[in-house]
Amino acid sequence: MTKPSIRARSFSGLKGLILLVLAPAPLCAIAIVLASNSQAISPSQTAISKASWFSNVTVTFSGDNVNIVSDGRPNWMAEKYAKPKAGIVVPQSPNDVTLDLASNLVTAQKLNYSMTLSPAKAATQTSTSLGPIGILVNGAVIFNPYEGDGKTVAVTGNVFLTDASGKQWGFLDDCNGHPGMGGMYHYHGMPPCVTSVIDKADGPSHILGVAFDGYLIYGDRDINGTIIPTSSLDACNGMTSATPEFPEGIYHYVLTQEKNNKSTINCFTGTPNPALVKGGPQPGGGMGSMPGMGGGPQPGGPQPGGPQPGGPQPGGPQPGGPTPTPTPTPTPTPTPTPTPTPTPTPTPTVSITPSPSPAYTTLYKAVKTTQLICQKGKTKKTVVTKNCPSGYKKIGSKTITKFVPQKLLVSP
Repeated sequence: MTKPSIRARSFSGLKGLILLVLAPAPLCAIAIVLASNSQAISPSQTAISKASWFSNVTVTFSGDNVNIVSDGRPNWMAEKYAKPKAGIVVPQSPNDVTLDLASNLVTAQKLNYSMTLSPAKAATQTSTSLGPIGILVNGAVIFNPYEGDGKTVAVTGNVFLTDASGKQWGFLDDCNGHPGMGGMYHYHGMPPCVTSVIDKADGPSHILGVAFDGYLIYGDRDINGTIIPTSSLDACNGMTSATPEFPEGIYHYVLTQEKNNKSTINCFTGTPNPALVKGGPQPGGGMGSMPGMGGGPQPGGPQPGGPQPGGPQPGGPQPGGPTPTPTPTPTPTPTPTPTPTPTPTPTPTVSITPSPSPAYTTLYKAVKTTQLICQKGKTKKTVVTKNCPSGYKKIGSKTITKFVPQKLLVSP
């Protein structure tokens, strides 16, 4: 049975694509503009400003904080998802789901997250709640490993449904993500569709995002391009090691493709911004009752980090009804002009402006291949070749998915 296709968010000429698609401008040139009274730039600020932010993300710096604004939409998603039926939080079988188009399930968000540039390990760790716990370079958010019931590990609880053409679609897509309540697309593990763009094949992982406590998020390869074993990670899925941006070493979180609860961040090592992790119930890890299910309005108000999109509320004049009589506007009483207060001197800022999107589309086709595990003395390395390098002995192998880039001409 064929695996599901993944396509870009809508733009001209891409309807019905049966390939893993990444939208134009997965990476953007970064322009840094300093205020006239500039201040010293920290290593974290420099590293974040040079990260491969996608074109739907705006990154600015103010004082000791980084502010990230995004529409929350990934540059790609599966064409269809197996969404839970009304009243089902976590589907257990195909009987619990129906198929729906991603365009009906994923909606643009208004994400606005501010994190410290100087994270420090707290005396006690903070458990991650359901809902966003960090944001990635493509503008989509990362959740903890669990679904809406708080106990089902998302990457192990996938449910599939087959459409009339024989294609199989999952509750979770091939890049460890899916839509959630309120139309918020999110990940429960390392998204290979993103890391295959910002990292070189078999090379080291680069900055993949920022967690709400300010610590950086990376993929699952170390400075030498070797897969990081989960035994090297702490309880929160973090470790201190060298990275391309910090060759002398830095504490960071690691997202993995492990099919267990080590797939993503389990707790905060630092102190998360209270505004991002408090203030009411968080959206669950699963889709829950999704738009278009006939279940009525969805629960929840604005998401953490900023107001959410919305349109006119029901209750206004309906087409075909009588035109309401305008109510006279009373003459306002003049308000005394308040005494102006001195304006405080603003904190110098650094803004990052993405460059315009290029006029082509990059496709990434999922291809199954064999990865060899080779050893020479105490040194291990993984290769995607028929044989181990000279001097190395094959000690194992496994089937992996690689994403092969292709170019697509977009119709004008």
